[in-house]
Amino acid sequence: MNPSEGLQIGNSKEQTRPVNLSVESGIEPQICYDGFMKKEEAMKKKMTRKMAAALAGMTLLSAVSVCGSTVAMADEASDPVEITIAIWNADEAFSAGDEVLTTIEEKLGIKITPVNLTWDDYTQKVQLWASSGSLPDVFVGDIRNSVTYSQWADQGVIHAIPDDLSAYPALEAYLSGNAAQEAKLGGTLYCIPRQTYASQEWTATDRIISYRWDLAQKAGITEEPTTWEEFSDMILAIIEADPDGTGITGVTSDGNQLLGGMIMPYVSSIIEDNGSAFKWIETEDGTYKPAYFTEDVVAGFRLARDLYDSGVIDADVALATTQSAKEKFLQGKSAAIFNAGGYGNMYSTVALYWEDIHGTSYTDDVKAFVLPEDMNGNPSYPVWNYAWSESFISSTVDDVKLDKILSLYDYLISDEGAFFGTYGPEGENYSFDENGKVVLNKEYSEIVAQYPSLNAFMILVRWNPSNYDDRFVADVPEEYVAVNKAIAEKAATVEIPAYSVECTQAVMSLEIEFTVNFNEDFLYIMTGTDPVEDMWAELLAQYEADGLNEMIEQVNAEVGK
Repeated sequence: MNPSEGLQIGNSKEQTRPVNLSVESGIEPQICYDGFMKKEEAMKKKMTRKMAAALAGMTLLSAVSVCGSTVAMADEASDPVEITIAIWNADEAFSAGDEVLTTIEEKLGIKITPVNLTWDDYTQKVQLWASSGSLPDVFVGDIRNSVTYSQWADQGVIHAIPDDLSAYPALEAYLSGNAAQEAKLGGTLYCIPRQTYASQEWTATDRIISYRWDLAQKAGITEEPTTWEEFSDMILAIIEADPDGTGITGVTSDGNQLLGGMIMPYVSSIIEDNGSAFKWIETEDGTYKPAYFTEDVVAGFRLARDLYDSGVIDADVALATTQSAKEKFLQGKSAAIFNAGGYGNMYSTVALYWEDIHGTSYTDDVKAFVLPEDMNGNPSYPVWNYAWSESFISSTVDDVKLDKILSLYDYLISDEGAFFGTYGPEGENYSFDENGKVVLNKEYSEIVAQYPSLNAFMILVRWNPSNYDDRFVADVPEEYVAVNKAIAEKAATVEIPAYSVECTQAVMSLEIEFTVNFNEDFLYIMTGTDPVEDMWAELLAQYEADGLNEMIEQVNAEVGK
């Protein structure tokens, strides 16, 4: 999904997650590390993390054992424990004091104080708070895939999540998933990842190209494309025929950061990462190296350049915004559009208005180009992490407040809390059918208008669970859900290349300040005029000057211990 798009349930439109946002803010953290960390320093940092995790577990265990249980603590507290929570649009969500908010507060013995964030300022605000020692008790961010995450853990900025979560069974089960396991530093977790997908194949829906199949047929195309060559021929045929006389052009994009993620799986499905959490593979000599610097990336860049130079990709794609791209596609001036978040992410901003403009059904006119064949003739898609963004707990919270925070997350991820935190009171707003699926009694827009705190509670722990849990109401009509399911089913048959999570974690643990700028590299080469090979050689030389080879040596030494 995109920050300017909404989470649509019924006829509502609520702000939801953006994609591919950088954690770089230009604000320096409290402590800066120049160059690479020495082994002795790395060992000290590991000890710091272990001690912090042990203390977190001991203090929490003491708090729980004194009262017998976390529930007992909530019951016996004479005053509610105040928790400051920074999440997107927190003021709007929590300031009204609606029944859902007060019910959860009373149940857990807490008082939530909102600290507002917006999609435009959340990265900068969180970095500023961290550097000034003024973090809220709980805050959201997209940080765990950068070296900042490890630095904050070592500097004592963020609180370790206790190893023993038996007092919070729903949260314990949730954090047993891959996203949380891959976010651990030296075996300790310092965040609560915000789940987006239930399993790897569903990440294939995160990058698709929606194209005008109706115009393709009018241009003489009889079969839907499965390869980049077939797709290119189709788009060029549409442009030449221009069936509706709109002066139609090639593929536009819902943000220029989406292009590489769709095209580069032509080479490999594991080279599309930005930042420090890039994937590593074992080479023939047994050495681990970043996949981005070992695969034949030139072939992928060359494909992108060919698509761009031929007009298959619109010449102005790098300048496209979410609004302009979707408007252009809706008005029939683009033959296709790169979009994130699945086939249904076009529903609220494009598909709802399609019949009024074109007089036909969106699902009949528009198809999804997904899992195109790679250079070896196999279906491929970009392999993303299961979770986008995460929650952090400030290291300044005491053991009582930590228990309350974990209890809140445990409640919201439980069945009771998940339904209540998404739909409000049962009976009044919804019921369950014979299969245990939610049936809304009113439009969701009415529900969130009455209970604005739902806008925060429903995304505090995880993103919309209807993506992977059929009990929740889908945010788009069933025919859109069916397309996403078909994509996931096809993706489930794709073999994912082996990669080392341990190496990625080593980059974080050692606080190696090396960053892959995949999106920037892709646009630079795709829109360039010099030979692709020369431009990549130039970029590779710069990465080597920035410490690529030294990083490879350091990571291999760490994982080889």
